[in-house]
Amino acid sequence: MALISKGSERDARYARIAPVCKLLWVAFRVLAYISGILVGLMGVIAVILIFVNVTAEEMLFTPYMKVLENGMFDVSLGNGARVIVDSSVGTASIKGTVYAGLFTLMAGLAVCMPVFHFLSKLMKNVGAGKVLSEENAACVNYIGMAIMLGNPFVLLVQRFFNYKLMSIFIKNTEVKFDFGIDLFGFILGLLIILIGTIYGYACNLHREETALVVRDSR
Repeated sequence: MALISKGSERDARYARIAPVCKLLWVAFRVLAYISGILVGLMGVIAVILIFVNVTAEEMLFTPYMKVLENGMFDVSLGNGARVIVDSSVGTASIKGTVYAGLFTLMAGLAVCMPVFHFLSKLMKNVGAGKVLSEENAACVNYIGMAIMLGNPFVLLVQRFFNYKLMSIFIKNTEVKFDFGIDLFGFILGLLIILIGTIYGYACNLHREETALVVRDSR
């Protein structure tokens, strides 16, 4: 009786995920659309910024750049680094920091967009009771590929713009670009693909067993 009771509690606990997924698939779909809209909006801003011709002080409109009381500029370079530079910094240098933030965010959102999209499809199927649909396994694999390929790309963009900003603002010092390789996102993506493949195998076995039962019952 104790084993039956524990089994029932476990089944009830797992069954609670269905109504949660019915809500989450809508949230992830909205996030996917928002990510796409923001990528497009930032692209438009980047193009408009080319034609902006104002002083460096007027370009300091982002939270991570400001003018100090002594006329010096306080600029964030990312990764916890800030620089205090004199007012001789030109508009082009300030534009460079804005572009660095824009393109880094665009790269991150471009990776999040397919992840949110396939999570939405996965949650929708699970919420509808299609837990053993092979489409779910494909969604998990696509999420893994997006992370495996997207994470190194985002880190590369971020690393490149950090290098460019340091070369602009740090004077009298030779700054070189370190390509670097970050394996965490790549390995995480591979693990997700492995889980998705195992999931797909389970779905395939279920389909074959169902077909066998139907055939034997005739």
